Amino acid sequence: MTPRPKWRRQQHLRWLRAAPLLLVLAGCGVKGIDSTYGKRRGTVGGPSVNGTGVLAEMFEEAGHKVTTKRFLSPRIDDHNIIVWAPDDFEPPTKEQQEFLEDWLDQGDERTLVYIARDYDAAIAYWEKVRPSAPPEQAVEVARRLARAKADYNHQRTAIKKDEGCRWFDARRDGARTQIGRKQPLPARLNGTWSRDGMIDHSGVEIEVQGRLDAPADPPMDERGRPFRSEVLLKAGKDVLVRRITCRDWYEGQIIVVTNGSFLLNLPLVEKENRKLAGKLIAECGTPGKVVFLESGPGGPLVLEQEPGENYPTGMEAFTVWPIGAILLHFLVAGILYIFARAAIFGRPHELPPEAVSDFGKHIHALGELLARTQDHRYARERLAYYHEKVKRGSGTVSQEASEKDRAEEPMTYDAPSS
Repeated sequence: MTPRPKWRRQQHLRWLRAAPLLLVLAGCGVKGIDSTYGKRRGTVGGPSVNGTGVLAEMFEEAGHKVTTKRFLSPRIDDHNIIVWAPDDFEPPTKEQQEFLEDWLDQGDERTLVYIARDYDAAIAYWEKVRPSAPPEQAVEVARRLARAKADYNHQRTAIKKDEGCRWFDARRDGARTQIGRKQPLPARLNGTWSRDGMIDHSGVEIEVQGRLDAPADPPMDERGRPFRSEVLLKAGKDVLVRRITCRDWYEGQIIVVTNGSFLLNLPLVEKENRKLAGKLIAECGTPGKVVFLESGPGGPLVLEQEPGENYPTGMEAFTVWPIGAILLHFLVAGILYIFARAAIFGRPHELPPEAVSDFGKHIHALGELLARTQDHRYARERLAYYHEKVKRGSGTVSQEASEKDRAEEPMTYDAPSS
């Protein structure tokens, strides 16, 4: 459709991303790997062997602006390329198909890249590690390889047999087939992408198990015209990449990829696989806005409006009578309470010094001391003694009381000096 983009620029960025994989493949030890599927970035999923980060970087190097979304909403209309690698073995739902076909119908030269799920790079990872693993780690590597295969096969058991959609007919019970380097006699690649002879069919590493064939009964557009299909890449009888077009899409297209065995992070370590990814990017046309659509089982939600718009905030209660009037009164009372309890701010100034000659403070302090004793009887005795022995208003003790107190005091004697 357009000249091939210069995706080879800044190629070192991809090698830096792939370097940790190569180090482990070289025998640096048995380590756990991230096998999260279909994520472009993030602590979990970004560095995954099943991630799409390397492919996204290749789009950026070709001049595209790349973003990520997890749902189908009106704002996706701002993009002209969608790359969707769902973590779901089931085909898109009818609602998702209709949304995406409407999106193609709303613009010129739009492209949807659909990468089917039927592949797990974790299996390929452990198969590459196994031959170079030290003897003491061989058992552990074999165990992890067996576990990866078991997990993958368990996920495939939930697939509804031979279920397809408007874009393809699925055949899930096919045998696992290696294409390219792992074949004794590598199958020759055919299709539009192979005509220039730039792809070395013996250097690719592609795996096929489930097949996505063109529908036996092609769907029709609104005017009764059938969808057209073109094979872009094929190996033997296995169609790997196929293009779907419709006149209503104004040069738009759907590119259906059988699986991600040459587009995910780990497969893109291989040079010939990167060439195939470059072919895919070239088919998307001139640089534009690319959105990587991430989804799990069931696919992305289809929303009529953007999340957050008209989202309940709790303020709607003020619009309901009489609840709104009651809440308004509580709100005003709460504001007044906050102002009453709030700290007083202003310029700092010194407080006036406390008077030390105020006898009332002495009485108050004496009362606090008596209260601390928590002895009510003792406090009453002291108070009665004060009223009985001290002359009212004079502040002097009577002579009789003074003599009685001196009589009650014990006599003390000074020791004779030596």
